[in-house]
Amino acid sequence: MNLSSEIILRAKSLFIRCGIKSVTMDDLAKGMGISKKTLYEQIPSKAMLIEQMTLLHIKEEKKAISQIKAQSENAVEEMILIARYVIQMLKLVSPNIVFEMKKYYWDTWKKLEKLNNEHILSVIQQNLKSGIEQGYYRTDLPIDVIARHYVTLSSSIVDQDLFPSNIFTIEKIFKETILYHLKGITTPEGWELCLKHFN
Repeated sequence: MNLSSEIILRAKSLFIRCGIKSVTMDDLAKGMGISKKTLYEQIPSKAMLIEQMTLLHIKEEKKAISQIKAQSENAVEEMILIARYVIQMLKLVSPNIVFEMKKYYWDTWKKLEKLNNEHILSVIQQNLKSGIEQGYYRTDLPIDVIARHYVTLSSSIVDQDLFPSNIFTIEKIFKETILYHLKGITTPEGWELCLKHFN
């Protein structure tokens, strides 16, 4: 692994645990035992570091979801396993990280949000098609509409204005969101399968 990759991995760990604003480039250099000059030779700015870190996260998420799709027996199980994965990831993230990215790195946030949303949209569209073919989802579903609704719901989960972390837990929000989504799209057989997984 090269130095810039090590820096991105270390930064990702620190930002996720502590938030973005509280971790400086000085902190990162000291923590890695390198000079600030060496750090800036590899990563010229904190904004670029955040962008590279988020791209890495999206790459890791795509890999994890691909593995989940490969091991899932059906579309309902796939949706629930993806939800469990997302909950585990969100539990590790400081509640302030999204707020800080929006406030201090808006351009980076919008670009990366677009990439992530495009990936989620594609995953949900494929899941809906599979579920219909398997008989677990309603045949009359407008796939493009439902997939976009899901993307909107997913984005709202980390909205601190809508769901303040001192009132709502990530587990509760995401579980109810997935149940809401699946209840609306499943056939009776699909809903029964869903309840078996949750129970």
